[in-house]
Amino acid sequence: MQNSEEFPEGAELDVAIIGMACRFPGADDTESFWHNLKEGVESITFFNDEELLARGVSAKALCDSRYIKATARLNDVDQFDAAF
Repeated sequence: MQNSEEFPEGAELDVAIIGMACRFPGADDTESFWHNLKEGVESITFFNDEELLARGVSAKALCDSRYIKATARLNDVDQFDAAF
């Protein structure tokens, strides 16, 4: 962080955003993200009991009131390279 002595009083410190990237549930890029935000698009995926049972969720878990039958799904998460 710069201290106040390095910038004279009244100096303009302009900031320019020259690039932006993001990935959110339901939006693989910034254009989709802003569209979803402006339009109020719900990006959470909800599942019914049959879908969850088919995915291997136990019937006991489905009866638990604390079990959330939804997810914030990211596409191509297997493409993430943590070592990079």
